[in-house]
This record gives sequence, C-alpha cells and structure tokens, in this order.
Amino acid sequence: MRELELSCSIDGRHYWPEHLARVQHDRHLHVLHEMKRLGAAIGYAGKLLSHDDINRLSAEDAREACIAARQSYDVDGIKTLYKEQLRTSDQMWKDANDAPDGAPMRAAFADLTVTGITIDEFRENATDGDAFHSNYARINPDHYFLYGHEAGMRAMETFGMYGGPSEVDVITDPDIKVPVERETGYRLLTAGYTTLAGDGTDINVLAYHQFKPLTSGLAVKLGAFFPPKTPKDLVDGHAVHMAIEFWETSKLLAAAD
Repeated sequence: MRELELSCSIDGRHYWPEHLARVQHDRHLHVLHEMKRLGAAIGYAGKLLSHDDINRLSAEDAREACIAARQSYDVDGIKTLYKEQLRTSDQMWKDANDAPDGAPMRAAFADLTVTGITIDEFRENATDGDAFHSNYARINPDHYFLYGHEAGMRAMETFGMYGGPSEVDVITDPDIKVPVERETGYRLLTAGYTTLAGDGTDINVLAYHQFKPLTSGLAVKLGAFFPPKTPKDLVDGHAVHMAIEFWETSKLLAAAD
C-alpha cells in the first residue's frame, strides 16, 4: 500500500487523519446501535453482540462489524428496517424547503489535499459505477446502498450525521447554478442535484466538487448546498462526512496496488 498524506481544513479548522478516524469510530458504533434497536441481529467474530458488546468494539472491529451489518441486507431489506426513519427524513427535506423565495442556501465545504494518488486515478474510480457501488459502505459509516438508476444514481445515506438516512436519486448536472465561482486550476468538476426517491421531489441539495492536479497528488474543494431551513447541525456535519468519504476513497485506491 502506498503511503498517503492528508491535509484537511473545514471552517478554518485543521483535521488530522486521527480526527476523521475518531468520528468514524463513533459513527460505526452509532449505526450498529441503531440497527440493533430497529431489530437487526448484530454479529461479529462468531457471536451476537449486545449493546454493551458494541460499546467495547475497537475502531477496526467496529468498522468491520458495521460494514458487514449494512451489507448483510439487500436494498429492500435495509429500507424496511429503516422505513420510519426514511419517512421522517422525507418530511424533513420538505420542511427545509419551506422558506421564502430568495432565502439563502446553506453551504458545507471541506478543502483537502492528498499526496500519493493522482487525479486520473481518482477520476477512474469516481466514474466506475461498479467500483463505487461495491465500496460505498466502506467509505463512510453513514452509507447504506448506491446503484445505477434511470434518474442517475439511487442512494441511501444519512446526511451530515444527523437523524436517520434518506433515500435519494442523485442526478449529475455540471451546469447547476451554485452560489460559488469555479476555482482557477480545478480542472475536474463533479456536480449534481438530488431528488427524493419516493416521489421525485427536488429537495435542493446540490453537490459541487472541484479537483486540481498536483505534482504528487491532488487538491479538492468539496462543496454541498442545502435548502434554507436545513438544520445547521446537518450542514456542519456534512462537511466532515464529505471529508471522510474522500479520504477513505483515497485509501482504498492506494491499497489496490
């Protein structure tokens, strides 16, 4: 595995890899507890785990147990397990859009630099739907499934480490209008908008990620925009969510050698 280095800044604060790892450990434990509370049988290393057992899992054991638990369900199964949370999240997004015309969107940003992988390697992985689907649960504790859909990509994830998961369609659109300018030198852009999977409601959640090649790596400006009444904790949490997602994807690329 190649050696990687990370520089990450969110709202003027520096995040070391150890910080992102701590957040992930907490979220893996949280998801395991939630799944168990909803009726899932949580097992690891040949035994069923109690809530107390879950609390004693190391970071690596919690990660592997959480990935296995989420991947043990097919799409219909995980949606059934979280059906009440999905319904609540649908309403949350509709409420978040109930704002006067012209009300400003809320924004989450994370600036990262990773040395040890190239922008071409990242582009190939990001555009490989099969690879992204198979690794989706591994790159963030709050990811449940992602697959190709007639509207784009259908995904189930918890935005911003807030509340329960949402089921959404993500539609690629490099021409979406966002309240930021394209940065000079960031030659790769991935952008799009989001609708609810259930009834197709456009929830005004936009992704706008810019990538710049460096001599020994790449820089990325991760951006997400949310409707005006989105809970602030969700918006702030999603900046960290995006940073984890990008850093874990980078580590998977480096480990693939």
